[in-house]
Amino acid sequence: MKKYRITIITVLCALLLLAACTGEPQKTAEPVQTEIAEEIVVLPEPSPAETGPADPDDYVGVYANGNTDFVVLEEIEDSYVMSVVLYRLIGLDGGTVSASEDGVVYRSVDPEGNPMTVTFCRDGEQYALRVDESTWEYLAPGTVVSGFERVESLPAPTGEYGEQIDPDDLPHTPKGQYTFNPKVCSVFMEEVFGSDMCEAWYNLVDAVLKGEDTFACKDQYTYDWMMGQFPEHCLPILKELIDYAWDRENSVKDGVASFTYLVPLEEARARIDEFGEMIEGMLNEIFEDDYSDFEKCLALYAYFSDHYQYDWDTYAKMYDEYVDYTSCYRFFQTGIGICHEISSAYSYLLLQAGVQATTMSETRAYDLSGHQWSYVRINGKEYHIDPTYVLGTGGALRYFMMTDEKREEEDSYDPATFYAVSHYSRENPHPAYAADDETFSPLWEYDFESFDHATHTVLCPVEAGDYGEWSHFEFDYSGY
Repeated sequence: MKKYRITIITVLCALLLLAACTGEPQKTAEPVQTEIAEEIVVLPEPSPAETGPADPDDYVGVYANGNTDFVVLEEIEDSYVMSVVLYRLIGLDGGTVSASEDGVVYRSVDPEGNPMTVTFCRDGEQYALRVDESTWEYLAPGTVVSGFERVESLPAPTGEYGEQIDPDDLPHTPKGQYTFNPKVCSVFMEEVFGSDMCEAWYNLVDAVLKGEDTFACKDQYTYDWMMGQFPEHCLPILKELIDYAWDRENSVKDGVASFTYLVPLEEARARIDEFGEMIEGMLNEIFEDDYSDFEKCLALYAYFSDHYQYDWDTYAKMYDEYVDYTSCYRFFQTGIGICHEISSAYSYLLLQAGVQATTMSETRAYDLSGHQWSYVRINGKEYHIDPTYVLGTGGALRYFMMTDEKREEEDSYDPATFYAVSHYSRENPHPAYAADDETFSPLWEYDFESFDHATHTVLCPVEAGDYGEWSHFEFDYSGY
């Protein structure tokens, strides 16, 4: 098999049709729950001459799908071995082959050791690769890669999609070198709450890290708002570790504020460290070191779409009783949440990655349904991003880098009454926020597939025919 071993590039620009989707959220304050329909893959009927299991000899050879996807089936001594390369996504090398009624069954593992079972079968005059079993997130069972044709030899990749690396290097190549920062605070927090509260916040975090229970704070007003608003947005774990002073109404005396611990001091610091390791791991899994702010927003948006779920049980419970357990920290721990947990987590991870981000909220006039989403500042311009509405959509970009007008169009929220971070911004002076840049409007009609950092191109799948053919819409984000 070594003579057929080729390399794949680092950019994960999948050319695959995903097997399942949940549909787009409808116009409600929270996304509408949908059932996930498993795609039924109908394979071609075997020709009349074919009866019983396929003969692997009939499949021995080299196959190419354009100049991107390759399959090689060899007979070695008394057994058959197949390798598969789906260019830019995954290389499966040295898998064993057995016969099935409609083709040959190939079992292997991907570069990170995840098990994979696929069936290689005839599709008219061409051949198709069907994913039967997989733990690889991009290759769900039912995914079909079609259009393979026999070729004389394995063609060399063109390299048009970027520099290639050895697949064996992929599991060992770190994506980023991000470090956890316990003292983040967005420019939006500074603009809305002012420098006194931001300074008090930094003093509080320093005190907790040192195991102290007092910190410098201007006055009781500053203390009350800072303690109530900053932890959720700037260090979510802190709400699990500390609380207001026992004498809450007199928490600040002569510029010195006090607070209480909910856990022993040693546990508090250990849990902050544990939380930091989790956040740092996520940052380095999702982001490359040289990602732009736009690329960070997009990579995280796609990550949320694929990895998190909406908490419908809590959403339903809120109509009947008071719910006091939701938080950004809960979302990180459980992987499920409602809008304010999801948007706070999305904005917090962007802050940790160096992107200016906060949350934005509004209540619809016609049914009084509240909602919260994320808000970012990139290249001096501002945009709405709704990580809640993208969950389960397969990466719908209609909720990504929205203008005020687009945000209102999607769910009838009035831009005139948006409020940033918290209700505090409704009652106190701060800069007027306006999202009016339509640079990314072409993306709103598509779903996300991948982006190429080297060429500054976003790829979005577009159905190009009646037989499963797919093409791509390409969006150039140069300058972002």
